[in-house]
Amino acid sequence: MRILAVAELYPWPALDGYRQRLHHMLAGLAAAGTTELFCLTDARSERAEPALEGLGRVVTAPRVERSAKQWAGDWIRGGQPRRMLSIDWREAHRELGAWAPEVDLVWYSHIDSWAAVSDLYPDTPSIVDFDNLENLLLRLRRRTAPRMDATSGVLGAASEVARWAMSRSFDLVDERRWTEVQRHCSNDVDRVVVCSPLDVQRSGLDNAVVVPNGAGANPSADPDRTRLRGEEPTMTFVGALDYEPNTDAVVWFAREVLPLVRRRLPTARLRVVGRGMEALRMAEPPPGVELVGEVADLSPHLAMTDVSVVPIRLGAGTRLKVLEAMANHLPMVSTSVGCEGIALGDGVHALVADDPRRFADACLRLLGDGVLRQRLADGAAELFASHYRWDVVEDSVARLAHEVAGSAPAS
Repeated sequence: MRILAVAELYPWPALDGYRQRLHHMLAGLAAAGTTELFCLTDARSERAEPALEGLGRVVTAPRVERSAKQWAGDWIRGGQPRRMLSIDWREAHRELGAWAPEVDLVWYSHIDSWAAVSDLYPDTPSIVDFDNLENLLLRLRRRTAPRMDATSGVLGAASEVARWAMSRSFDLVDERRWTEVQRHCSNDVDRVVVCSPLDVQRSGLDNAVVVPNGAGANPSADPDRTRLRGEEPTMTFVGALDYEPNTDAVVWFAREVLPLVRRRLPTARLRVVGRGMEALRMAEPPPGVELVGEVADLSPHLAMTDVSVVPIRLGAGTRLKVLEAMANHLPMVSTSVGCEGIALGDGVHALVADDPRRFADACLRLLGDGVLRQRLADGAAELFASHYRWDVVEDSVARLAHEVAGSAPAS
């Protein structure tokens, strides 16, 4: 079987959730048949050699971004949501059309790539990875209050509220457009892939199937969670801060939750690990917050963590940060949104809380109870090993590819 994968970004180095998932989807496809990749590349981004054995030819085209001034008229006239208008695919379409390998299956890494080039393969079996339900993401974002900076004054606060109100009105339009685009895409392809059974239900699409996110097993992770790692009880948040759900999570935790924790445990601290710290707009981090920034190796930072926190209030799909905590034997506190789509039981695999006081109480419970930390970490690690290892996910991708292409897997 020959497979073509089409993606909006070059996958390597796999520094963020999209690229990590894409890498492992490609690994599963490569296990199913000869797989080639066509993707856009950004000249500003670091690029590494393909970190995947068995992958065939990789063809790239420049990622041409359109300014808001360029796409605003198209958006006003109706049709596609803003994100789909922000990239000019015309040159990429020409390059893929000139190459146009004959294949048995096309895998589109997002709706965007399907919308841009699927006309080149109108009769070829195809799969689209939705990853997120974009309409749901915008619906949740519209329900979130504006971020208010205490130093901005009355005029600054009024300006922020006005900007927030305008942004949310745009989000309402795009929420409806994404719903229509997702429905149209589903009708055009053989399968759409989402990250959880909950997203299958929410999508309302008859051909939606689950390919969960995953994480790599860490055999060097210390399974002993009965003792704290240092003199300062340490909570860690991991995530790219140029992604709005992560930015909102850190600001909410730092302003609303951490002060409640430190009122009863003054030495407790939050370490924030990930790129894009400038998006937090924190000239000076609040007391107890350490902004670590982007790191080449996450392992030592997880090793000094007592409790992993996932205070996510926006978005859909499943969180790689949750799976990484499970893989690294870390006790965890999450919001219900943060652990959506993962079969975590509250009090069995993690503690789940949604308002500041309950979230702070959950953090304090874990920081003060080694037996509870151990029990939750053990339960989460067992669940991870049986359902969310990347090799398990890759096997499901290979089976899906054979099913859609109508070919039997090699015995």
